[in-house]
Amino acid sequence: MPPVTLVASANAEVTVDVLELICQSCAEHILAGCRKIEGVASVEADRRARLITLRFDPSLTTRARILAAVDDVVASIP
Repeated sequence: MPPVTLVASANAEVTVDVLELICQSCAEHILAGCRKIEGVASVEADRRARLITLRFDPSLTTRARILAAVDDVVASIP
């Protein structure tokens, strides 16, 4: 699977394009996995646009770690 693509970034927020955010089951799996990422405070999805926005605590994690963790979550889709 292709890696997620960073679409937008702010101090403690990233928005990524996730091509696999198609069906409800995949979306639920991805969102549940993203909520478990250390330092993530909230996760929102726009299935139509295939975007996920994650807000995180920069004192606990980094943007790069969030992106890598989202990649891992997406790669774990059965």
